[in-house]
Amino acid sequence: MVAKDFDRDGLKKLAVEGAMDWIEEHYDMNRELKVGVGSGSTVTYSFSRFAEYENITAVPTSSQTKKSLSELGVEINQIKDSGELVFDLDGADEVDPQLNLIKGGGGYHYREKLVAKKSRSLLIVVDQTKLVDYLGQSFPLPVEVKPESMEKTKRILAEYGEPSFRRSDGGIFWTDNDNVIVDVQLAERIDQKKLGDLEREINEIEGVVENGFFVNRRADIVFVGTEDGLRIIGDENG
Repeated sequence: MVAKDFDRDGLKKLAVEGAMDWIEEHYDMNRELKVGVGSGSTVTYSFSRFAEYENITAVPTSSQTKKSLSELGVEINQIKDSGELVFDLDGADEVDPQLNLIKGGGGYHYREKLVAKKSRSLLIVVDQTKLVDYLGQSFPLPVEVKPESMEKTKRILAEYGEPSFRRSDGGIFWTDNDNVIVDVQLAERIDQKKLGDLEREINEIEGVVENGFFVNRRADIVFVGTEDGLRIIGDENG
């Protein structure tokens, strides 16, 4: 598959088509499969492919994904009722060389992390602009915060960088869980060995629901749409 002269949307589609082809090669799609389906502009291109299979039950990570899949006739299950999932297909805002991620550009990282942890394999689809040398290089860390403690929590998060409330349509952005997002532009490059501890540390701050580091549950395989074609990272047999 070659991506010459593709625009960014084309690269996203290339990543998703490559991931879906890989999924069809590695799983029996005629069996009943419970899978996670993520959120965002890239993974959206997978929805019509999932709709081709009658035996797929999807656990969506956002209300928008749930709505879109339901309209296509895909059976939906709730996170709390799903049990273990065969795989989770999702996007990311940053992917480092060790397949650690920053997610949450859409504000859905709390549910995305719940679904990822329930999945045997976390499959990530991105275009080439999402590959970074280290987390925080080009994207702030999203932190979902309870509204009743948002000001206090924001002040504490200033220890890690420059925090700001995410806004939408002139007001505060609200998540599917009725919380707010504090985006933290990290002050410095974080030592690779400290990322997992930092992910846990931030979650222990009063008022924090979940942060966008996916380090303790990093990706298993990443499908990247590049100008030179599809690149698969992490598949030892690919």
